[in-house]
Amino acid sequence: MAITMNRPRQVLLALALSFVVAGVLSPIVPEVAGKSYSVVDVVHSLLIGALCYTWCRADGLWRGVLPPGRSALVAGIFPLLGVPLYFLRTRPFPRAVVATLGATAFLVACIGLSGLCAIATAALLGKPLPE
Repeated sequence: MAITMNRPRQVLLALALSFVVAGVLSPIVPEVAGKSYSVVDVVHSLLIGALCYTWCRADGLWRGVLPPGRSALVAGIFPLLGVPLYFLRTRPFPRAVVATLGATAFLVACIGLSGLCAIATAALLGKPLPE
């Protein structure tokens, strides 16, 4: 029995996996001198934007809805504002609110997963967690 996934869910899975990889690499890759972030953080933030843009485009194609204006682009540049904006422009208001709450829950779960992966990696390697 094959498990199939639509394109938007594949992009969400890739987004969740990016948080896992970032969490695993966080204790390994040193921070930039004098800064509170590492190269992994910078690359991951760019990847998040690209995946949010890709998800909006894939969701629109899967639903048969062309995102109005530049909603997908805004989601890629500034996901915290752009994804809810995308929902508001492509769904009725009540469904947009529910979708925004779902996206918020997904974000919280991904951040928690990243943190757990960072803690596990640091414990396995005997390294301190980055601050």
